Amino acid sequence: MLENYKAIRKESKIKQCLHPNKKECSEKIIGAHSIQNNKILKKISSEGIVFMPCPKPDDPFAPMTSYGRKEATVFTGFCGYHDKTLFQPIEDKDFEKTEEQIFLFTYRCFALEYHKKQELQRMEQIILRKKPSLVNMPDSENPFMGNRMAIGDFEEDREIFDKAILDKSYIYLTSIVWEFNKAVKFACTGFESLQYDLKNNKVQDLLDFSKSVQHVYVCVFPEKEKTYCIISWFKKNDQLFSKYYEQLNNLDEIKKRNYINNLLPMISENLVVNPDAWEKLSQSQKDEFGSYVWGMETIAQSFGIEVDRTEAPSYDLFEL
Repeated sequence: MLENYKAIRKESKIKQCLHPNKKECSEKIIGAHSIQNNKILKKISSEGIVFMPCPKPDDPFAPMTSYGRKEATVFTGFCGYHDKTLFQPIEDKDFEKTEEQIFLFTYRCFALEYHKKQELQRMEQIILRKKPSLVNMPDSENPFMGNRMAIGDFEEDREIFDKAILDKSYIYLTSIVWEFNKAVKFACTGFESLQYDLKNNKVQDLLDFSKSVQHVYVCVFPEKEKTYCIISWFKKNDQLFSKYYEQLNNLDEIKKRNYINNLLPMISENLVVNPDAWEKLSQSQKDEFGSYVWGMETIAQSFGIEVDRTEAPSYDLFEL
């Protein structure tokens, strides 16, 4: 089964350029880093290695996996030309919280997640081709059904991102930027289909399939002697996320750190951590972190248990 999984996953890889102006594309699709290599990964890594909660096919249930920094966070979602020219304002310049820079960090976060969902869709197609009888599987039993719907939701996001890029207009996002006076030993990009706000009020009903799911994008990264957290969504969703916006703005620095500590393992595999720092955690701290990776918070909320994302977990990524 493991060999089949590895083979199918390899066959599911997609090489494409997501940039909307296909006429400008160079011929070569490159392995683009969703988190900057020289600017961030090089500083976080130890002897060229980082840890990620992103399992490899030969050990699909590992809570943390070792990656060389040249392969960490890589995806084949852009041609060489667009990866260089589009992201130049965040690759070659210091982060100054400009509208364009915030947009580009958020867009690259979106691009990775959208690309991964497309690859999962291709995996479904390969499995159905190899075992056609599964085509008649009821939707309620199909493990790929959620991904199919998610791609439709992301297509709506892509239309807005594409328009912004073609128009060179970066006015479509509402963003909160937190700044911390410390360079951490981790970085992350991810997204959330926000279901509950910080007071456990329901924001979206993810089981209401008549409505598109709206996303919140998150990027956390160190630069020089500081760390930044960008939380963004489309302005068209300002009313939907209004209470969430107010709650985020009212957090003090300790609760901001707690929120990031709780949120990142819940929402993303695209989290890189310094391996030496990770190994300093106790086993119970690693286990708690792993429980968030495997969705214990979501399960708890499905049973009506309130979760306080501003309460400190046993581990602290800021102190690694």
